[in-house]
Amino acid sequence: MRTVTIFGLATLGLFFASPAQALTISNTDANPHTITVKASGDSKQLTIAPQTEVEPPCSSGCTVELENGEQYEMQGGEDASIEDGSLFVDAAPAGGDAPAGGDSGSAPDAGAKAQ
Repeated sequence: MRTVTIFGLATLGLFFASPAQALTISNTDANPHTITVKASGDSKQLTIAPQTEVEPPCSSGCTVELENGEQYEMQGGEDASIEDGSLFVDAAPAGGDAPAGGDSGSAPDAGAKAQ
């Protein structure tokens, strides 16, 4: 019984130690923005109200399209923000390859790959 308990706790610890892969996009603009997120063949349209954030499904990579048609390849786990109608990656997951440029807090093409 003791072995089962220890094994269960160890498994639970590994589960909580795994890095989160949620993509978080916040809108710092005064106006709402509508984005389209394409992942695993599914497409989801989200409207982000001013000063709020969303966590669209993107655990194994996705494409984020802005209202102006710009598309960004995300790997999942990034913290991004929409500022003045452009997408900026504020933080990328540790241990993974950052998309084109890989610089946190930089312009859209440096933190996410525009298509």
